[in-house]
Amino acid sequence: MTDPGRPISDDDLHGYVDGFLDADRRVIVEHYLANHSEAAARVAAWHAVGGALRDAAAWEAREPVPGSLNIARFAEKRGTGRWTPARIAAGIIVALAIGAGSGWVARGPGIPTGIDAVALEAAMAHRVFASDPMHPVEFGADQRAQLVNWATQRLGRPVTPPDLSKAGYRLVGGRLIATAEGPAFMFLYDDVQGGRVSLFIRPMQKRDMNAAMRPVRAPGAAGFAWAKDGLGVSLVASDPTATLHALANDVRGEV
Repeated sequence: MTDPGRPISDDDLHGYVDGFLDADRRVIVEHYLANHSEAAARVAAWHAVGGALRDAAAWEAREPVPGSLNIARFAEKRGTGRWTPARIAAGIIVALAIGAGSGWVARGPGIPTGIDAVALEAAMAHRVFASDPMHPVEFGADQRAQLVNWATQRLGRPVTPPDLSKAGYRLVGGRLIATAEGPAFMFLYDDVQGGRVSLFIRPMQKRDMNAAMRPVRAPGAAGFAWAKDGLGVSLVASDPTATLHALANDVRGEV
């Protein structure tokens, strides 16, 4: 077991992306990412590139991306300066050029942006907090007034958690989430069986200000994401039911 008090290092972030961390350390890293937007953006970029490489190699879809093509390690060998979109793109291009010679060719990987970024952020936030038995929210449902006021102040526009009681869900509470695009808010709900769904909301940043509903699929979380009038929204669950799409449509009419 790793030392829980050890600071998060780049090796931890690489291990998280590559799936090499033990369960305790992974939970610690996920909490760290939920509160450090720059690190979360780096990890999201590495995930996106690795996924694109795996998707491109249909003949080896179940194999991990070779260590020689680990975009995070490769790019950091090129220098120790800040990660910027230009540097990430340059690293991707070089890595793909090398990969092409060994049979690994991708179809244009990229860093998630717009509504795709919202979907990824929502899935990550749900994975980290929805399963937390101790402190899943910062304001409980009994503090609804403070919860609404805080969310409205942080997001810069009126935000109210919708009533999902007709679908069998009660509000547990909410919490602030850090993203590369600024603050987001997550409202958490549960049902009598203990199943949980989370509603993730953040302002869009000049991209996909309005976007049609699309599926969200990620390890440990799935659901739907959309954008309306400059607000990105995603409703996700750990174990989505057949009624989740209808519930997302109801929520879209309220948020």
